[in-house]
Amino acid sequence: MTSRELHLASCVPVAFLAVLVGHHPLITVPLVAGVLLPEIDAFDERLHRSWLAHSLFLPAFAYWGLDQINVLTPVIELSIHFITLGIILHLIADYVFPKGMDHQGSEWPVRPAVPAPHWGLFWMGLAWAFQWFWYLVPAFLPWLGGF
Repeated sequence: MTSRELHLASCVPVAFLAVLVGHHPLITVPLVAGVLLPEIDAFDERLHRSWLAHSLFLPAFAYWGLDQINVLTPVIELSIHFITLGIILHLIADYVFPKGMDHQGSEWPVRPAVPAPHWGLFWMGLAWAFQWFWYLVPAFLPWLGGF
């Protein structure tokens, strides 16, 4: 796991750019939350490097769920996008700075794996399909591209 300081430092340029293009400085709060969100798996060894925390599933599920019950306001949608951006920055920092890791990284089984170890890959595949088709393609990537 790369140090938290490195993850926080990775979001500073993005935060400055967001403010520079016209977002309120408070938008850094969801960005920092997104950068730190994958760290929740450090509290329980059974969830270390889990697909739940090290994918975009949680913001995708939040976006989809709030959209389904018609409470997705522009402010909430923008916050979810910045949380997603923060998670992406976290994953990039993990990939670019592997020498700063203090744990060996992912290992079998892919966690969480309920009811058996090989099911972790199944759940991870479903999570990737869900986040791609219900959030990334219809909402996040167009926002990122400025559409």
